[in-house]
Amino acid sequence: MTRIDRYIGNSVLWGFLIVAVVLLGLDFALTLIEQIKKVNDSYTIQSLLQVILFRLPGKFAEYIPVASLIGTLTGLGTLAATSELTVMRAAGMPIWRIGFAACQPILFVSLMGMGISEFVAPAAEQKANLIEKFKGQESGTFSLTGGVWLKAENSFVYIDAADDTGKLYNLQIFSPDGQQLKYIKTAASAQHIKDSVWQLNNVKETIFADDHIETKSLPSAEWTVSIKPEHLFLASQEPDSLSLSQLHSYQSYLNQQKLDGSQYELEFWITALRPVASLALVLVALSSVFGPLRSSTMGSRIFTGVIIGLAFQNALNLFGRMSVAIDFPPVIGVSIPITICFLAGIILVRRRG
Repeated sequence: MTRIDRYIGNSVLWGFLIVAVVLLGLDFALTLIEQIKKVNDSYTIQSLLQVILFRLPGKFAEYIPVASLIGTLTGLGTLAATSELTVMRAAGMPIWRIGFAACQPILFVSLMGMGISEFVAPAAEQKANLIEKFKGQESGTFSLTGGVWLKAENSFVYIDAADDTGKLYNLQIFSPDGQQLKYIKTAASAQHIKDSVWQLNNVKETIFADDHIETKSLPSAEWTVSIKPEHLFLASQEPDSLSLSQLHSYQSYLNQQKLDGSQYELEFWITALRPVASLALVLVALSSVFGPLRSSTMGSRIFTGVIIGLAFQNALNLFGRMSVAIDFPPVIGVSIPITICFLAGIILVRRRG
């Protein structure tokens, strides 16, 4: 049985890899076509290609569930087309054993995808944001992304970018006095000194007095604000560019501050439950191969897999976003389509077996 299990697993794994390469290739081509209009003298075609390539690890991790579904359909479908599955069933091999063999490579790939999401994709995504934001200006010492508003004490702060050491770039600090604006400070950068003290660099300050406006420039100035550097870095990132540990850390911080962290919690559970979603879709594929797609062509299997994959992804986004909108635990919203796939797969496999 071990040799047969390995044979089935290899068929599914090769199917997965082929589908993953095709999906990544399509994503690369479509993104290149969509983003080519941004190319100019400073943001060159080489910079655009770097941005797309740096984002491929994250895309691979996202495509694992859908690629698992279509890869299982094509891998097992090939065995069904050559009657090898029929011979296995005639020899007394139960469907659950075939499913177990098919799940093994998918589980391995899913766990590998978790590692990519935790250690590889966030750094690559942030490097891509660096190149895209600063139009090809490269730096090996930090990774940037940006555009975030924060309320710090009585001021409103806009941070264009932040790196993983807590250094801030292109700040604007708006300080109101009641209904009136008291002053605006802009700084090219800021770094944390100690405790709640930051140093602003290349500062321009505009003061709004009752009868005049005063502007002055300073090479540096102190800024006292009780925000930790690591939280500023996480706040400046998009939730889908963060690792699981970063998502959990920042979502916990937001909850402690009694702020809304549902977007980060939603992204956490989408990433954390990705291996479970992949196994659920493998069950659906297994039931289809032994059911309505048993004697269909490869094109029909791929088309069916694409339709089921799109329906699953849309349901995942729908229930996830709905859970955030109605203030419901995101883990339940993400679990609903996964549970439906699991139940449907198990019921259909039992009927076929």
